[in-house]
Amino acid sequence: MSNKIKWILFDLDNTLLDFSAASQASFNQTFHDHNIELKENYYQEYTLINNQLWSDFEDNKVTAADIRKLRFTRLFEKLGISDISGLTFNTDYLNNLIKLSQSYHGVPELLDSLSNNYRMSIVTNGLQEVQRPRIKKTGIGHYFESIIVSDEIGVSKPDHAFFQNVYESVNHPPELSEIMIVGDSLKSDIKGGIDFGIQTCWISHGKENLSIIEPNNTIRAVIELPEVLH
Repeated sequence: MSNKIKWILFDLDNTLLDFSAASQASFNQTFHDHNIELKENYYQEYTLINNQLWSDFEDNKVTAADIRKLRFTRLFEKLGISDISGLTFNTDYLNNLIKLSQSYHGVPELLDSLSNNYRMSIVTNGLQEVQRPRIKKTGIGHYFESIIVSDEIGVSKPDHAFFQNVYESVNHPPELSEIMIVGDSLKSDIKGGIDFGIQTCWISHGKENLSIIEPNNTIRAVIELPEVLH
């Protein structure tokens, strides 16, 4: 069935862009910028808080504004840091994130090759002040017919309304069976795609799927995508 794919929906973070590396580098840099002592466990603590907030966001329990305000506020409360507000730190962290973002090795070449045969879009749960600047910084934006950012439309993956917005973002979209979403999140990308009725390809990064969500295809990294499509 995958040889019928006409339109590929790419998640952005940890799919096309190495978010994990950029996030940790930005976290470290922002601590350095504010002359706050950085200890080894700080980023791990932040990741737990941040991941929970984004999960709550996908479940419509918190807003994007809550994420901006709460993730570093909660971290600093836990660590006993009172030198700076969480919201201010968040702004500086995001500015560093833009500067330090990079695509995975081989991504520009992959997109260039795929653009000859497939329509492509970016579908991302993220904050509007960083997603488009990061896409521009990495130089990949021109490959995509549409770019959908959850913060801009007020709804996030895996919500059906997000995918409906994506579907309506291009002229003459193909049949649902001819669309594939490619992403690293089983919850937001793969379950969202399954529920909307499109093909799915999970990027596992070598992790085992311990959930009940069953993607149509599984690859370790996005550069393996041509193997699925062919």
